[in-house]
Amino acid sequence: MSLQEYECPACGGAMEFNPTTQKLKCLYCDSEFDVKDYVANHNSNSAGTAAENTSAYSEGSEPLFIYTCGSCGGEIITTDSLGSTKCPFCSNNVVVKEKFTGEFKPDYVIPFSKTKEDAIETYKSYVKARKLIPPVFAEQNHIDEIKGIYVPFWLYDATEHFNGEYEATRHRTWSDSTYHYRETKYYNLTREGTESFKYVPVDASKEMPDDLMDSLEPFDRNAMVPFNMGYLAGFLANKYNVSSEESISRALSRMELTTSADFQQTISGYDSISPLHVDLHTVKATNKYALYPVYILNTTWRGKNYLFAMNGQSGKFVGNLPFSLKQALKYYIPFALGFSLLAYIVLYFVL
Repeated sequence: MSLQEYECPACGGAMEFNPTTQKLKCLYCDSEFDVKDYVANHNSNSAGTAAENTSAYSEGSEPLFIYTCGSCGGEIITTDSLGSTKCPFCSNNVVVKEKFTGEFKPDYVIPFSKTKEDAIETYKSYVKARKLIPPVFAEQNHIDEIKGIYVPFWLYDATEHFNGEYEATRHRTWSDSTYHYRETKYYNLTREGTESFKYVPVDASKEMPDDLMDSLEPFDRNAMVPFNMGYLAGFLANKYNVSSEESISRALSRMELTTSADFQQTISGYDSISPLHVDLHTVKATNKYALYPVYILNTTWRGKNYLFAMNGQSGKFVGNLPFSLKQALKYYIPFALGFSLLAYIVLYFVL
């Protein structure tokens, strides 16, 4: 195993990928290089050595490995899945090559287009716009950590075959001088066909909550480019630790739900529609491997940790916030009283 290091050819300073210019940029002399043109001038052939006393470095259970920085000789410690990090001594950005080569080489990557500063400002706006949180939360709360991470995703292509039978009804009512009539007609309907899907994403990291990653969609796949390790410089990146075989059921489940809904939506002109029988099976399925950009923000308030995430491409922001009953009463009781008073006035004049 060896390290790909990102050191500036001009001054020897640390380089990282700049989301604004989409180039590698030196943090010291501001030199910029196209990702595809950059050639590292210091690479370490250090083989990862398993850390014997993992408790000295981390409380986690994942195995840790120690590498030697080719620039300063310092120790770089990573987990088994972490493939992009930086030297804690000289701050050079490094990528563990073997974690993104061979079977672990991604087909594509979506580069970051949002910066850490964008993530911080979006977080502040997100908190400020929420009226039902304790006012002191925004004042006392602070960001403990913000990390730009390339999260591994499996992207599935598949074709679903659909065969469905439905019962539909139409109603007609009329009256004469004696009776009110209601007529109901029943219809049996069938739908059959196929629907194809492309690049349906499923995150392939055990460390990332599935619901959090799902909520960051969509990612614009038109921005995907062939994988190059240069895009990882300055960001953390994990190789997949959930296999495509383990992940495919989640992707196919999403496709089946979408297929069923799409075929049912082709039925119109009826008062009610009820599925009687639905059969779905996958005709074929293939997958690709990609890295998607995500900012993770951790913040603490009153001893509780709050996790937020931002799509590093679109800026979509999600997360949980504390709820304040006092704020809810402040905003909704006056509204409820005003609405009740208005309704009373309307009823008074109408009746």
